[in-house]
Amino acid sequence: MLLCAAALAIVLVIGGVEQNTGPVVEAENILQLLCSVCERNLKSGTQCDTCGLCFHNSCGNVRAQMAESGKWSCERCRWGRLRQLKKKLENAMKQIEELKRKNSALEDQLRGAVARDDTEQRQQDAECLVLGDSIIRNVEAEHMRVQCFPGIRTEQLQRVIDNRDLGASDTVAIHVGTNDLRRTGNLDYVMGDVYALVKKAKTKFPQATLVLSGVLRRRDVWWRRVGALNVRYDWVARSLGVTFVDPNSWIEDWDFGKDRLYINSSGARKLSQLYSRVCDFGGRVQNRNE
Repeated sequence: MLLCAAALAIVLVIGGVEQNTGPVVEAENILQLLCSVCERNLKSGTQCDTCGLCFHNSCGNVRAQMAESGKWSCERCRWGRLRQLKKKLENAMKQIEELKRKNSALEDQLRGAVARDDTEQRQQDAECLVLGDSIIRNVEAEHMRVQCFPGIRTEQLQRVIDNRDLGASDTVAIHVGTNDLRRTGNLDYVMGDVYALVKKAKTKFPQATLVLSGVLRRRDVWWRRVGALNVRYDWVARSLGVTFVDPNSWIEDWDFGKDRLYINSSGARKLSQLYSRVCDFGGRVQNRNE
């Protein structure tokens, strides 16, 4: 029995007999694509690259060049995209308006800061020019230029102002008249020279605040003459629209040297303080207690 079975197997192998796999059934295509517009069977068409739906070229209004390019979006996706872009544009415009508002506020702050800095800088850079005789020799202060001309008279200082380049200053203080007072007995002559001097200074320094400083008392000049001349100085200042300051209200008797003719270091310091205040307050200094 075993021998017969073995022989039969050998015969089947040698004869090339294959095992029967059963009846063959042909597979049927059960997947059908429908057009997303007409819902009919779709044999050819275009698929939307955004939503993935398929359309007949005629139903989807597919342009030939767009279909051939391989990229196409249906109308619904295009409108959706346009709505998104419109929304983004509206948001962007709102952001731009907000940035404009903030930028305008920053510009206002910047202009205010610049204006404050300019004002502070002008105050820091404000310069006072002091012109006069030997009385002001030792006068000095920050932002102050002193041009001292020992022995100079009023008419001579007028020529100096007219011919020299003295630069630009915010405030110009003029102290002169002591030598005129000793030279002539007629105070009206001195007043006339001072009037011409101040007019020349107004022409030379049209943008500056002008200050006319009175004559200091001296041992060799009667104090009533000094007072009378300073009254005339005050009248000149009022007539020409400048400021008059009387340094005698600042200088005490002990602020003079032993000769009682010139001020000492204490007097020079007080006179410097007076002219500093003249510069800082634009000439609005009348006396020490103001």
